[in-house]
Amino acid sequence: MLTVEELQTILSGLKDVRILVIGDFYLDAYWYIDKTRSTLSLETPWHTNPVVDQQYCPGAAGTVTNNLKALGVGTVYTVGVIGEDGFGQTLLNRLNESGCITDYMITTQNCVTPTYLKPIHRGYENIENEGARFDIENRMPMSEKVEKEILNAFYECIPNVHGIIIGDQMPHENYGVITEHVREELCKVATSYPEKIFLADSRKRIGKYRDVIIKPNRFEAQRALNQHWDGKTVDIKTAKNCAKILAKKTQNTLYITLGESGVLVHHNDQLTHIPGIEIDEQIDPVGAGDSVSAGIVSTLCSKGKENAVEAAYVGNLVASITITKIGTTGVANPEEILERHKNQNERI
Repeated sequence: MLTVEELQTILSGLKDVRILVIGDFYLDAYWYIDKTRSTLSLETPWHTNPVVDQQYCPGAAGTVTNNLKALGVGTVYTVGVIGEDGFGQTLLNRLNESGCITDYMITTQNCVTPTYLKPIHRGYENIENEGARFDIENRMPMSEKVEKEILNAFYECIPNVHGIIIGDQMPHENYGVITEHVREELCKVATSYPEKIFLADSRKRIGKYRDVIIKPNRFEAQRALNQHWDGKTVDIKTAKNCAKILAKKTQNTLYITLGESGVLVHHNDQLTHIPGIEIDEQIDPVGAGDSVSAGIVSTLCSKGKENAVEAAYVGNLVASITITKIGTTGVANPEEILERHKNQNERI
């Protein structure tokens, strides 16, 4: 385990780290509805949903950038695609406010800005419940023209950064930023820059990546090896077997997140299990995987590729904090991480 001094050195060095996040940037829109103000519409037989407050923050690949900046990473570039709509401008504004460099974001009239609309219904005494989400996503494949713009932005950015995080979150193949062609090009370029950290995170297509670090959760790892698998649980033994097979396919370091059971690391033919961190409070796992990615890549960029196990531990620390931020996609700052680490040392 890292000493407090070693962890402080990693965190203090992040100010000099430069990371590119390329992929599907979503806007998370929280609309707070005060049901006590609802009235029957004059035009329809429905009661209204009075929106009394709105909050907007970057989601999907944007959750990764939120975590990177909270950790103290000095420079974060973003490459993604948004539409010529109000949600796109709001997303850009939020990314800029967090300190990201958005010069390489691509705006096109042929796409919408992927957006998750999350209605939060409030009743008496401000009791809240989140309603069914409204999803705004692209319904047609990405055009070749936009693909070229994505890759041109990537080529321009890559000499300037230490690490690249690929956020492949669109459910349908070729409808998001990481199309089949873009994915193949990213993997090919990774072999030309062996000194740079490349990490891919994909809900549906993690098994298609080669020559880069991949970071599936245990269910994504199982589905990567058996696309027809429809089980509900994956035990650690099965996850370890998945890690060995996937690492052989990808020819690179591999991480598998295990939820409350921690993280598996396969590096240089060695498989290591980083146990989960016991949490004594209410948790919300949304965005946990993105916070692990941010912690892993930040550490590898700060300390070097050979520190794969230490990177997993830091990613685990970060996620153990973000999951305690209820009702939002949380982030963790260096002070919180050091405090969690100290508490862990005391428990051992």
